[in-house]
Amino acid sequence: MVQPFAVYRDAMRAAWGEDWWLAWPLLQRVAVGDVLQNSRGSVRPAGTLAERRIDHEVTSPQARGEFVYDAGGGIDLRFKAAGTTDPLFAALAEADAGALLRFGRQTGALVAYRGLTETAVPDTRQLAVHLIGRYWQGRWDQDLLAVTQTVRADAAAVLVTAGSDAAVELRLATSVGAGPVQLIDLAGGAEVALSRHLGFQWIGDTVTPLYRVVRLRRKWLGGVREEFGPVQPGRGLDGEPVPEVLLEEALDDPSAVLEYPSPPEDDPSAPESEPSVAEGDSSAGETP
Repeated sequence: MVQPFAVYRDAMRAAWGEDWWLAWPLLQRVAVGDVLQNSRGSVRPAGTLAERRIDHEVTSPQARGEFVYDAGGGIDLRFKAAGTTDPLFAALAEADAGALLRFGRQTGALVAYRGLTETAVPDTRQLAVHLIGRYWQGRWDQDLLAVTQTVRADAAAVLVTAGSDAAVELRLATSVGAGPVQLIDLAGGAEVALSRHLGFQWIGDTVTPLYRVVRLRRKWLGGVREEFGPVQPGRGLDGEPVPEVLLEEALDDPSAVLEYPSPPEDDPSAPESEPSVAEGDSSAGETP
């Protein structure tokens, strides 16, 4: 059985790389400064850096343009102008402008993000120093992740197949239907009128599809425990400061202290030990 998240994950990794994490479901809100806990691949919110009194700077949003992934060119797009008829369109009225997408492969995805902006922690040195301090006090552990980078989209369209011969008929907004349509125009500018063999469908505004996280490097933590022993309750609060050598290491080379872990392979929204459940496929109907 085709898992929609796996298809979407592979499509995004092909373009962005494997160290970016994917917000799933797409309405999940992620911001720079969020703290997550990753326990055996199950990720859940764990507050924010600010709530933990960890200061950090954040850049102003930087434009990243647009992003379109069209199943490796395997999508056939047909456009219908308002006021016309087309026998291939089954759900649209003559007055509607629309688009018909037919996927040529069993596992395919259309991913369109418009108005992308990126926000980040500009310098991880001070963040590394703060995390070392919290770890020394027993207030930060190896399973905690800090969000240091996010990519936000003003509008999105994500359609993922669940089998062969998948197709979707879209009704376009008036502003989109005024002329020839491009795939990027579907982001936030359409609604599903009819679909076949879709495992996931979402079209809307304001999402944060991508983010990156850091954690204290596992190998580094092993060295700290070997040299200074395990964390003791109250350490750092009773006059035993963080060893200067650890702070200097973070300031000289934060990458020696922090690492960017790989995201989970499975749907992060699925309960542990249960199969992933596709979201949003509620419009199965007649063949477009």
